[in-house]
Amino acid sequence: MKGLRCSGIIHIFAVVHAIIVLLCGFFGVTDELLLTVATVSMITIIAIRRGQGLGVIAASVIGGNIIGFICGTYGAILLSNILHAPALHAVTSLVTTEIIGFGLLILFNAIGGGSHRNLWMPKMLPMVLMIGVLLLIRVIYSKIFGDMLTEEAVNISLRLLLGNSLAIIVLICSNILYLIAYNRYSWLSTPLGYMVGIITETGAIAFISAIIIGYNLPFGTDEPFKDTTFVQLFSITIIASLVIFVVMALIAYVYQTRSRIEKEQEKRRLAQFQYNILKQQVNPHFLFNSLNILNGLIEEQKSEEASEYVRKLAALYRYMLQNENEHLVRLQEELVFIDQYTDLLKVRFPYGFTLERDIDDTTRNRYVVQCSLQVLIENAFKHNIVRAEQPLHITITTEQEYIVVRNNYQPKSSSTDSTKVGLKNISKQYIAAIGQDIVVTKTDDYFEVKLPLI
Repeated sequence: MKGLRCSGIIHIFAVVHAIIVLLCGFFGVTDELLLTVATVSMITIIAIRRGQGLGVIAASVIGGNIIGFICGTYGAILLSNILHAPALHAVTSLVTTEIIGFGLLILFNAIGGGSHRNLWMPKMLPMVLMIGVLLLIRVIYSKIFGDMLTEEAVNISLRLLLGNSLAIIVLICSNILYLIAYNRYSWLSTPLGYMVGIITETGAIAFISAIIIGYNLPFGTDEPFKDTTFVQLFSITIIASLVIFVVMALIAYVYQTRSRIEKEQEKRRLAQFQYNILKQQVNPHFLFNSLNILNGLIEEQKSEEASEYVRKLAALYRYMLQNENEHLVRLQEELVFIDQYTDLLKVRFPYGFTLERDIDDTTRNRYVVQCSLQVLIENAFKHNIVRAEQPLHITITTEQEYIVVRNNYQPKSSSTDSTKVGLKNISKQYIAAIGQDIVVTKTDDYFEVKLPLI
């Protein structure tokens, strides 16, 4: 079924349900257990293909079987008053299966889901246990309570339940409290805690609700359990409690999923906003320093050098504009940009600095924050002496998961005005992008910055 669409799987299982009913009717055997197995299999396959977690699968299996039982039983009764066909039960099973299947698809599309690749192994054991318990309950119901829970007894019990407001309030409020406890206490979310919690809560609340209905509390009655037995009421309240739990659990799951999606979207919007602010700070910072260099060339009346500098500066800004919407760029692209920037520096400093690179070819397709290398080289020139007799040496190398920019430390005697945003902005951009900071090392001999490779 790997290549089938979910709608095709639903149609196949609908036909399987109808065939099961027909074959069981032909051989004179009961079909409840086989229909339950087929329904559980369909729900589980669809839920896994839609990337749902164990909690949603459990709720869907329980809810789907309850809905299937109700729709199949009462749908056949309703249609029998209109049609008198031998295959009526088979048609009802087919239609009910289609309703359950496509109802689940609508639900799963609404709440979304993750990848189902890693769901099989870690979730298989609790899933099998859950399905096994459900099938066991179905067998017990068929063999022990089948004769007691006749159509007439079920109708009477349902009428008594719906006519007792206190029992309905207890069923609803207890399930709300259990869901609150489930979200608060982590041990309830374990597979064993999940199963034990549901069974205990459902059994206890069903027991209390059956007592309330049987004694007609809070008004009381002189003839308790007049129209039905405790076992019949207990069975009906169990089903009612499970239906309420499934509905509330799915509603809570939808709400929590939507909340998580909205929070993640808000985080992304905030990260994008912060990145844009930082980028707006970096580009003016680069332009400010570039204009200072250009001003120096003009003051020295080096018109040809100034003209060449302007052309190369335009080429650099063309690169930044082309990648304006990119948070990260490939290291290879950034190195090409650095070559262009080095040519720009040679206009101002034809002598007095060297730039050496030793880059592992395997890292050239990794990513770095855009213009990060350029800012580090720019800072090296800004804060250190650059002379032919006292050259500035800059190296760019790769070291494990970092690209390392190092320069010999020879600070200027009189420091120039600095906005001090370059290194801080690189740090903030890396934290915003990958949650990892840069590594800065300063000694008497050298200044080094390690940028994480992404």
